[in-house]
Amino acid sequence: MTDQAASPKPAGRSLKASVLVGLVLGGVFLASILIYDPIFMVLAAVAAGAGAWELSTALRTQGWHVPRIPAVIGSVLIMPVTFFFGPQAQWLCALATVASLILWRICQVLFDPHARSRHWTQTLQDFAAAAFLVIYLPLMTSFSVLILRGHNGGLWVVTYVATVAMVDTFGYLVGRRLGKHKIAPGVSPKKSLEGLIGSIFGGTAAAMLGCLALGKPLWFAAVFAGAMILAAVFGDLAESLIKRDLGVKDMSSWLPGHGGVMDRMDSILPATLLAYLLISLPI
Repeated sequence: MTDQAASPKPAGRSLKASVLVGLVLGGVFLASILIYDPIFMVLAAVAAGAGAWELSTALRTQGWHVPRIPAVIGSVLIMPVTFFFGPQAQWLCALATVASLILWRICQVLFDPHARSRHWTQTLQDFAAAAFLVIYLPLMTSFSVLILRGHNGGLWVVTYVATVAMVDTFGYLVGRRLGKHKIAPGVSPKKSLEGLIGSIFGGTAAAMLGCLALGKPLWFAAVFAGAMILAAVFGDLAESLIKRDLGVKDMSSWLPGHGGVMDRMDSILPATLLAYLLISLPI
């Protein structure tokens, strides 16, 4: 969710590139749900693997060493494991991924002179960074696969992803055109009150339509809308804080107009967990 104050010549990402890439990503996402559900699981695995590479690379800029190869492999594997075997296998795979990252790092410390020269407290920080990466990225993403496995799973995935997309899109467009009052200049200087209002409007409309179409009561639709908006907004701010601490503007430049994969997943990650919890309620 990115918005910025109005100016004659807006700086930053290209609006045209952002719209084109966004339409392509949205089309691929919808096609995966409408044609064959497991395709979405594959897309989630690819996104988690790419995000793991980006995040582990960005962490290295500040001296946090998370082994990239096992991070990518584990992040990818969590998705099919969750899809085919359910939540218990999901958590076991996540724990196994953290353990493999720690074991890999221990081997590096034992056999790599450069890694061995680091203080033991820095090695413990590497272990913590590995656990953070797995929990924050592939584990969070895998809850979308659990949603997909449930009743009306594909429609629920479309509903919550569309809600987050509308939060992002309306926030960006309204903030780009009208944004003047900053809400978090110390964390994300481009976020504005006007963009936030646009996000609330767009996200509420998408969530209400989706929930009501799925037969949920009006009160649940309102709660779902509020939860998705809060998760998307604070998820985006959290990602901005992480990038500020790491000293990077974008996690990568793989997606023209958007930055990296992580720059597109920032709002979706916490929203995925909340969506899963709300959808799982016996209502």
